[in-house]
Amino acid sequence: MKFTAADLAYIRANYVTLDELCAGRAETPAEMLRLIGDELLPRPSYVLDDGSKMFPADYFRLADDAGGPAALPQHFAERLRAAGGGDVESEWQGYLSGLYGVCLRDVTPETIARKAYLVSSLCELLTLARPADPEWRERLRAEVDELDELEREFSPDYDRNEERFGCKPTRDLLITAARERYPEAFLPEATARTSRA
Repeated sequence: MKFTAADLAYIRANYVTLDELCAGRAETPAEMLRLIGDELLPRPSYVLDDGSKMFPADYFRLADDAGGPAALPQHFAERLRAAGGGDVESEWQGYLSGLYGVCLRDVTPETIARKAYLVSSLCELLTLARPADPEWRERLRAEVDELDELEREFSPDYDRNEERFGCKPTRDLLITAARERYPEAFLPEATARTSRA
């Protein structure tokens, strides 16, 4: 898969290079790569065709909250459990993959757990759709809007190629699809009632 010009513009506007990330920090790029290799920090969210590694600007926030990379695995696990997250090891591996930096605006155990809950809930809501039910419409709207706030936009072409994730991103499968399939659910309730009258 190749990056398009639109992908590169999106990535450069929303991510930083290894050198930019380490500027003003104690960690050097070489040290950071060692920590990534030791599975104490996540891999880059994108590796461009020229080999440039691209990271979210807040990449170090969680490690800093933990008191450093060595304490990060335990810190991550504790916060994920407190947030009601599921399989800690699976989520830790997902975190280390760098993909949460692709899909979440803020990569924290709490947003990881919340995204997992919303994806599961929205899959159920869309499978067992009840568009005539105002409570169903309200819940669909609230959960889609919340997921929309949690998720990044994704790159226009690269992230939408099914080879990237094995399927379309959740932004397309759940947020965009729900709004397209059930537009009345996203109208103010009084407007939706009028349009059904």
